Amino acid sequence: MGVEPYNFVSALNCILAQRLVRVVCQHCKKMVRYPAAVLKASGLDPDAWEKVLFAEGSGCLECSGTGFHGRTAITELLNLSDHIREMIVNRRPTSEIKRAAKEEGMTFLRDSGLERVRQGITTLKEINK
Repeated sequence: MGVEPYNFVSALNCILAQRLVRVVCQHCKKMVRYPAAVLKASGLDPDAWEKVLFAEGSGCLECSGTGFHGRTAITELLNLSDHIREMIVNRRPTSEIKRAAKEEGMTFLRDSGLERVRQGITTLKEINK
């Protein structure tokens, strides 16, 4: 856009990204366990996730057979600390900025989605889309 990084960063307090995911229907919701192969295919450690119950909707009249009813947001929030601002101004690689943000406690979209899965709000398949 032709804006100098210093001018751009000085105007920002934070950056928020969000995605909408479908919510499992409460009327036909059932809890299941996934085999290790499914967990691995989703990028999860089977040892850490093997005992977790996952929500799925089987489909009913309330959700028109979809298994979902409504949507909710998963989000990631990057608070621009002085260190992160400095990295942006110095045009550091995105990978370095992400690493620094993670060290400062940033929760990424994937982590937010997995938390919604743990809570039984959405499905693993939904956040993998």
